[in-house]
Amino acid sequence: MPCPDCGTTRTAGARFCHYCGRRFEGLSEGLRIGDRRVVTALFADMVGYTRLVDELDPEEVRARVDGALALIGDAVLRFGGSLEKFIGDAVLAVFGTPVAHDDDALRACLCALEMQSCLSRYVTADSQPLVLRIGIATGEVVAALRDVAGNRSVALTGEPMTTAARLQQLAEPNEILLDDATVLAAEPRIGVDHLGEKILRGQRRPVVTHRLRSERRLVTQAGRRMAPLVGRAGEQARLREVLDRAAATGKGAAVLVRGEAGVGKSRLLSEMEQDARNAGFGWMWLDNAPHGMSSPYSAVRNMADWVADEQGVTAGIAGRQMLFGPDVPAIDANSVRLMLGAVAVLARDSNMLLLPEEGWGSGLLNLVQPNEIQLGLRLATEVWVNQLVARQPRCIVVDDYHWIDPSSRQLLELMIRLAADLPLVVLTGSRYPAEPEWLGLPHVEAIDLAGLDAAATEELGSAVAGAGLVSESARWLYQRTSGNALFVGEIMRTLRDAGHLEKNGDQLRIESGAARRSVPLSLRALLGARIDALPGAERAILEAASVVGLSFTVDLLCVLQGECPEEGHLESLAEAGFISRVEDPARPEEVWRFRHQLFLDAAYGRLLNDRRHQLHGTLADWYERTGTHIEPAELGRHRAAAGDAERALPLLERALGDALAVGADEEADGLRKLIETLTSAPGQAAAR
Repeated sequence: MPCPDCGTTRTAGARFCHYCGRRFEGLSEGLRIGDRRVVTALFADMVGYTRLVDELDPEEVRARVDGALALIGDAVLRFGGSLEKFIGDAVLAVFGTPVAHDDDALRACLCALEMQSCLSRYVTADSQPLVLRIGIATGEVVAALRDVAGNRSVALTGEPMTTAARLQQLAEPNEILLDDATVLAAEPRIGVDHLGEKILRGQRRPVVTHRLRSERRLVTQAGRRMAPLVGRAGEQARLREVLDRAAATGKGAAVLVRGEAGVGKSRLLSEMEQDARNAGFGWMWLDNAPHGMSSPYSAVRNMADWVADEQGVTAGIAGRQMLFGPDVPAIDANSVRLMLGAVAVLARDSNMLLLPEEGWGSGLLNLVQPNEIQLGLRLATEVWVNQLVARQPRCIVVDDYHWIDPSSRQLLELMIRLAADLPLVVLTGSRYPAEPEWLGLPHVEAIDLAGLDAAATEELGSAVAGAGLVSESARWLYQRTSGNALFVGEIMRTLRDAGHLEKNGDQLRIESGAARRSVPLSLRALLGARIDALPGAERAILEAASVVGLSFTVDLLCVLQGECPEEGHLESLAEAGFISRVEDPARPEEVWRFRHQLFLDAAYGRLLNDRRHQLHGTLADWYERTGTHIEPAELGRHRAAAGDAERALPLLERALGDALAVGADEEADGLRKLIETLTSAPGQAAAR
């Protein structure tokens, strides 16, 4: 759809025209009420704008600035960001709304680098390149509808918006400054200089600040921040067997490691590097990311870059040697023509340079017709793979296969088929569902990873914490994470760094209260992205269900939403891994359960306070109206969360007496603190 003012094509999800700044009507349905979400804000300001205004005619200034803003806007949209505001010569972009992604912080960093690169090449007559000062910050915001004097828009309110602006003001020309939360979310894919703590204008607390240097494309696993691998001895043994068999026979294989996000696929695959090298294999690791899915041959380009870096040459030189070098067996002239043309297409689509000084001629794109490109690419892939393993047997890891770009997926399938007769092992990691066509090949097998058991969860949590956990804390950690390795690591890291681990002899105890209920920012961004990927009706079901608790019935969803969920929505949420059906013959009603406590926390954390109050009040009213049996403590907590201290206090005091009567000291302590909060700050302030 074109912009009604300037005719520029509107990109899906954009609320402003990236060329003229026109605000588009129509708001994301999910934001009509509003929600809380984790976003990364990017504030960019042009250096020298005032000088241009002073030296040039206003029309010329506008032409130059508008051209630069168009390039900046293109970069934001290319990386999936949202253009929030154009303010003179400055741009505010946000990554994580209206749709969140797993890697919004990384997208913002790559976008900033792309902005700098674009403007360095944007030179008009008699002008010098424009440069930017950029600030990037990550954190929670409230995204809600604002209606002022009839002007309706989605407003984002929160610390990252102001922090990004302050970092931009602190930055030097051509410098990109990041806060600590952005670096933690984007590492290890970015290189930074640590600048220490800075007091930003208008803020009282210091902000840990970093300077962004560059993207780090080829990241070794040793450079990643990883917890120890536990509970995967059986899966490790299966992968070692595949490597040993390939080393002994010279015939390769492929393995697909499947599991939900965070279960430990990447961690397991990374552990195989030393085993592969010990067996005589060269190692190659390919990351895939959602923002790369729209870039043709992104994964193939990463393979070429990896080999080029190993050889200490450019990708163009390495590609020339492997496809047409003196060690390559003779190829007929027609095959050479097809390969040259196909490689030229690949290079064009992936922004790879084929320079004459590297041995490439001109006019290569004219050698093939469109219907010949695929054949040429397949021929080139066969030659490249054979030359790769002729030098040394090779183990190639393709991580996050679910995000590989479609063009590379076809060539990877060919590589896997070739592996049957070559000393090549391809290890892939993918989220569910994962059923690629090549999975049925005789030399391919799948490993399905489930969550860690209770013992392995305790072992991992203790390793991250730095000491063993008391049994109660270990049990809580397993219940909260269901053995998801990423969840375990991030929660324990957050508790450790925030000082919420208490010494208990030689062991550690997790503090009760807010520390247990909080969800680390990194997990909130990840889980928020998964929730955002759902249709609006299914997101609403999760949010309503989160008010009920870990288990909920369809009847309660009908009460809270004012209508019953459509048939199939709950099944879709189950297929996506958020909930599961509870099979209980003793209960006639339909019962469902969140698969992880953290899914509940993430859905609940998105609700604005007013919406929470309303849902808790509706639920408490229904319990009392229908005479449904519910413990006084639970009903009292619903009343308190609804901001109704008057009706909450008698219920909580009764529950406190019951807890003391049976010696439940910890439960009594929690109830006592809640009562104190309600009596000292009654009403909605206490509920918050």
